[in-house]
Amino acid sequence: MENNFFKSLFDSFLSRTVITLLGIAGTIITIYAFLQEQKVDLTYEIIANTNVLDFNADLSKLEVTYDSTNLKQTKQNLRIFTIKIVNHGDKDILKEYYDFNEPLGMQIKGGRIIETPELINASSDYLKRNLKTKIVANEKINFSQVILESNEYFIIKILVLHKKDIIPKIISAGKIAGQKDIIVMNAIDVKKDNNFLEQTFYGTAWTQVVRLIAYFFGLVFIIAFIIIISTSIDGFRRRQKKAKIISNFKDLKSYEYTRMDDAIFDRYKKDGPGAIKQMQKLINSEKELNEMYTKLSEGLRSKEFRRFRNSKGISYRYRSSDWSVIKEMTSDGVIFKDQNSLKVNLAMKDTIEKFVVFLEQNGEFKENNNGSYTETTAYFEMGDEDPTE
Repeated sequence: MENNFFKSLFDSFLSRTVITLLGIAGTIITIYAFLQEQKVDLTYEIIANTNVLDFNADLSKLEVTYDSTNLKQTKQNLRIFTIKIVNHGDKDILKEYYDFNEPLGMQIKGGRIIETPELINASSDYLKRNLKTKIVANEKINFSQVILESNEYFIIKILVLHKKDIIPKIISAGKIAGQKDIIVMNAIDVKKDNNFLEQTFYGTAWTQVVRLIAYFFGLVFIIAFIIIISTSIDGFRRRQKKAKIISNFKDLKSYEYTRMDDAIFDRYKKDGPGAIKQMQKLINSEKELNEMYTKLSEGLRSKEFRRFRNSKGISYRYRSSDWSVIKEMTSDGVIFKDQNSLKVNLAMKDTIEKFVVFLEQNGEFKENNNGSYTETTAYFEMGDEDPTE
């Protein structure tokens, strides 16, 4: 009958409901994260678009020549593009994702590439070693087929010659399996505010899994903490209520307190009013008490019990809690053994009967979860053949 804190915690309907719902939600979310389709998301981000020359000032003696061409006279200009090619997806781009007939690259509209593109940075040494660029017809760049893992990138610099009144435009070229179009955007646009769903589900599938698991256990911890605090507060209130009931009972004129009654009050504090009511039921008749005691004792000496005792099992089970109650009443001094029969301590019986009436008057037996005593299966442990010894 000993109260178990965690048992009382998980026995409440609210606790079981919350934990069950959390388990279902966590399972669904985890399955969703694993089944969520992984995608590649290759993006071209224009980090810088720098105008090398500016002829706004009319300086007649200023001559700017590039490769024997007078840029001022031909009304041409030089522009440097710095472009970051990055895989924002949660799936790695492998070599088999490339189309040999349409190599990955970019095309310059309104200008021509006049120097070999320069690789100025990459997220890994592998990309620095293996990325190669090839200029096609001075207006297109093809990239070599390199493995670009999730969130990996490389940055190239391109020098473009173009008409002064035309601003070159960069468009993507080539095909990557799993991606319909490769977007070209300014780097500043990448930092735009994401909508709620993008902020919620940003990251790779594994990031989502770790995040969801962390959120799940965090939520479980918070709810468990709230339940524990609530249970502790309820337990404190019940203890205060029991102490007050005992104090009020002792003040009754019809009751005369003795120290041996403290065992009854301690049992009430520990196991609740239902335990006291069951004691009253068992000691109501010494004859019925001894008949029950004899029946339970014979059960301990039965072949079935000895078979359990000689096997790896350590207990023999009866569908009753009476054996445990008899043991507790014996230890409390409510009953004692006289020769071969059990005797009831009449003074303590009188206190129990008065106390049960007082508990009923105070509504203690109306509580199903916190105040009642539920009969459970009792276990005869080894060495429990006689509770009165």
